[in-house]
Amino acid sequence: MNISKFRIAVATGVFLFSLAIISGCASKLCIAPYPLPHVKVKMHTPGYWISKTDNPDKVIMSAKRIERFNEINCTKGTTLEKVILMDNIMSGRQLSENILSSIKDIRKKKRYTTDNMRVDNLFFEAIYRNIDLNKIPDKINVKFGLTLRRANLRILPTDEIIMSRKNEHDFDRFQDSAIDVGQPLALLWETRDKKWAYVKTEITLGWIHIKDIAISNNKEDIIEYSDVKEFVVVTGNKVDIFSDSKCEKFLDSAQMGTCFPLMSSKKGYFIITFPVANRRNKLSFRKAYIPIYEDVNTGYLLYTKRNAINQAFKLLHTPYGWGGMKGERDCSRFIMNVFACFGIRMPRNSSRQARMGVKIARIEKLSPCISTLYLPRHIMLYLGKDNENYYVIHDTWAYTEGKWPRVTKKHIGKVVVSDLSLGEYSKTGSLLERLKIMKIINGEY
Repeated sequence: MNISKFRIAVATGVFLFSLAIISGCASKLCIAPYPLPHVKVKMHTPGYWISKTDNPDKVIMSAKRIERFNEINCTKGTTLEKVILMDNIMSGRQLSENILSSIKDIRKKKRYTTDNMRVDNLFFEAIYRNIDLNKIPDKINVKFGLTLRRANLRILPTDEIIMSRKNEHDFDRFQDSAIDVGQPLALLWETRDKKWAYVKTEITLGWIHIKDIAISNNKEDIIEYSDVKEFVVVTGNKVDIFSDSKCEKFLDSAQMGTCFPLMSSKKGYFIITFPVANRRNKLSFRKAYIPIYEDVNTGYLLYTKRNAINQAFKLLHTPYGWGGMKGERDCSRFIMNVFACFGIRMPRNSSRQARMGVKIARIEKLSPCISTLYLPRHIMLYLGKDNENYYVIHDTWAYTEGKWPRVTKKHIGKVVVSDLSLGEYSKTGSLLERLKIMKIINGEY
């Protein structure tokens, strides 16, 4: 081999090795098979699992019991809270400490921008200046409002994608959650540039674009909107909402579990109350229309195993979205959306969702379709047992097979049915081996 060819070979080798390191410790990345291992095509239908369930139409919890269940959960450290019950005054010192604590936690970790550069001190100094903590008074006059559209809730007031590893653009670590349209919130502070508001929602604290919320002069308006007795709940993956009765002018869309006050229903559509903002960004309301053919229900669905599994399978194959990125959902949002159809409020994060319900020691004692399985940073809905294998439906990004140096990462990126042996030959072990908490959501503890 001549010297020029040798140099080309060396350069190529170095490039490929570097590429392997960047993609994750020289692991091989490929698309997961469909169906997944041990999954039959017929398992992708809700009827298959309903047929294996005892008493699928038995009501698990009544509406009153669900309401009581929600009230108890608000006191159990799950971060759930009814925002409209907050005091109108908040301690400025407490607010400052909350914001500072979140910033300090972030600064302890390595973070990268989309061009794979380390997030530096200049970045955080700009954030500090815009938050303007020194201007926070001793007492905060809390303002209350509603979200005008589905909006991102950010850990810091910036839209910049910040990653924990280079090239992980699908995992924005500043994306805490997404808040559905019409959700009550408390506005606690605004940035200096008036573009961001620090808010408390019913599931978490964070920063949201001011343009995505409308503030009410009267707290009772929000209470009336949120606690209305006649309402429709979105029971499909997503439904379209229109501004005209002919349903020709698109207004917005809403995800599963979102509720709207019902004004009336006509032959071809539901008339709902929809939040809007006037020129001064004050809360107002307008009529909006949902076609009768859309997947919505008047009032919450009955909480039965049949309904639970039907709702979960409506989301089968829908895309994964970390923290609600790109208008989609992750594992915990999947759980939230399914249970919201029954009026059951679930916290935002999987670790907090794992505190809900009755703890079960043995998987054989779980109740199919209404049980959650938790492992670190992931949560799933239990389907049942088939041929000695345990099955779940869950929203997941990927799984690994093999051990170093022959590691294969298999990308899924959607809601799937799998058994708990998934990843069994990897370094971390199978889903079953990694299980930490199993719960039944039946109103008990």
